[in-house]
Amino acid sequence: MKTNRNLIQAVRMYKFQSLFIKSLILIFLLVIVPFTGLSVVMYVQMNKAIETEISGVNMNALYRVKDSIDTIFKQMDRVSLEMIYQDDVGSFMLSPSDYNNNNLAAKMQTIHDKISMYTRSFKYMDSLYVFSEKNTYMLSNRFDSLLTEFDDKTWYNTVYQKIDSNRSYLDLRKRNDTYPFYISFTRPAYLYENKIGAVTANIDIEELRKFLNQTGEQFENTYILSGDVVVYSNNRNEFMSKIHDVDLLNRADVLSDITAPTSLIKTIHNQKYIISVLPSGDKHLTYISLLPLNNYEQKMKDLRTFMYLFFVIGGIIVLAVSLLISIKTFSPVNQIMSMIEDQEKLEPLMDSNEKSKWNEVRTITSSIFRTLDAKKGLEQELQLRMHSLRKAQTIALQNQTTPHFLYNTLETIKYLAIELTKGHNPVSNMVTALSDLLRRSLDTDHPLTDIRDEIQHAKQYVEIMQARYPNKFDVIWQIQESLLTCQILKISIQPLLENAFLHGIIPTRIPGQIIITGLRTSDGIVITVSDNGQGIPDTQLVSLQQKLASGVNLEEKHIGLKNLNQRIKLLFGDEYGVFVTRNLHKGTAVFIVIPENKDLHEIV
Repeated sequence: MKTNRNLIQAVRMYKFQSLFIKSLILIFLLVIVPFTGLSVVMYVQMNKAIETEISGVNMNALYRVKDSIDTIFKQMDRVSLEMIYQDDVGSFMLSPSDYNNNNLAAKMQTIHDKISMYTRSFKYMDSLYVFSEKNTYMLSNRFDSLLTEFDDKTWYNTVYQKIDSNRSYLDLRKRNDTYPFYISFTRPAYLYENKIGAVTANIDIEELRKFLNQTGEQFENTYILSGDVVVYSNNRNEFMSKIHDVDLLNRADVLSDITAPTSLIKTIHNQKYIISVLPSGDKHLTYISLLPLNNYEQKMKDLRTFMYLFFVIGGIIVLAVSLLISIKTFSPVNQIMSMIEDQEKLEPLMDSNEKSKWNEVRTITSSIFRTLDAKKGLEQELQLRMHSLRKAQTIALQNQTTPHFLYNTLETIKYLAIELTKGHNPVSNMVTALSDLLRRSLDTDHPLTDIRDEIQHAKQYVEIMQARYPNKFDVIWQIQESLLTCQILKISIQPLLENAFLHGIIPTRIPGQIIITGLRTSDGIVITVSDNGQGIPDTQLVSLQQKLASGVNLEEKHIGLKNLNQRIKLLFGDEYGVFVTRNLHKGTAVFIVIPENKDLHEIV
């Protein structure tokens, strides 16, 4: 529960910058993108499978149509062929025009019986013609007559005259160029190389359409082509039309010379069709079926609904999985954040007995614990140092006799001196400098000050000492201008000047020189006070250096180098402090090293 609470707090605090949100988005995208791609591929493949299935169904239906039509056409061809090989038909074709011959009349009756049998057997057969070129007589189920008197005036010119070999002929025509529409199957009769007649079986397209519709097959958009001419169509107006004159065929761009079964999908009038093309070797026919896909719209709709539900449910699952993975991956971060907030729980992780269970997270948290523990130690040490520093300042001030009273007394003396001499004089000036020094030492609220202010304080001390010892020493200031705004301990340069003057210059009988320099180095800021006085013996120098390095008791009777050294170390650390060395030529050099930090006052 706390993990969820911390997670919600992190999301509220960092929003889209939260590691949890970023990892959730990344994981979700890494999963949803391939999932979406897979869904699209599945939809395309399933859609293609359905279309392939529909194409197969359409092609199978077209095969059945082809088989039915081919069977009918073969029947008509066989009827005409059987009639040709009838002996009576042969005799009739070779007989002269002696219609009163009883023997010929009997044969003609036999032929009539055959014709009647065939036309009654096949409902779609409109008529059956038997023609003799020798006697120019035509026998049919309608009536018998000379060719010149026969009612099908166009047969001779459109069918018989174009016969030039002994084979089966298929012709598309209209009887007398009007109606009905015929598919005529003609077999010529030859005696040696001479054409002596022919038998023609005529299929009525209307009757054929009715017959085919009774079979249960779908013929709504089924076409039979002979070359580029429509042999059969469910629409009577399209019979004997050219492909480009039939709207569906023209827009479907169907080729009548396709040599292999083919199925394809095309859009015609904003509607998709499965177009199946099946060539037939017999009679050089081509079967075409155009099946509108809206007949299968429900199946396609079911597929789209399934894919939509699949994608939505899959997306929810992907989101849930991404959320679980993100929570799991965020758990170490959440654990670290919890430990940072509740630092007391870090310590049990350091148990050496749990080393076998350690991982990267425990290593990080233990490192954080050590860092926080070190931070606590530093904070406690800093508090102790500041306490010691303030105690040292208090002790230093206590060594002065009633400092406030003394300051007020000095101010009184200054004004008395001015009153006696009717103006400022050397006495009042010295008292003013001494009073300022004392006032500065009383300000213990802020242990740090700018180097510029500390130099001003040190110059007041120099002014007092030069008044007391005129012409005894010179002071040269060589502080870099860029250091004047840096922070330094209060009353830090003055003790160095006092040490140089009292222990270096005064013991000599000749005037001396004190040089104050300030430099910026890799170690920090270095303030050096060097003199050309008598210097320090080697044994005393070593002893002083050891004491400065080790630290001394702060409760001493004066503020000197040791006190300054201790204050610096308390505030800045043991790597900083006061250092003493001998000048190259003569005298002593004392320098202090402090860190460079203009915001150093923020630590106190």
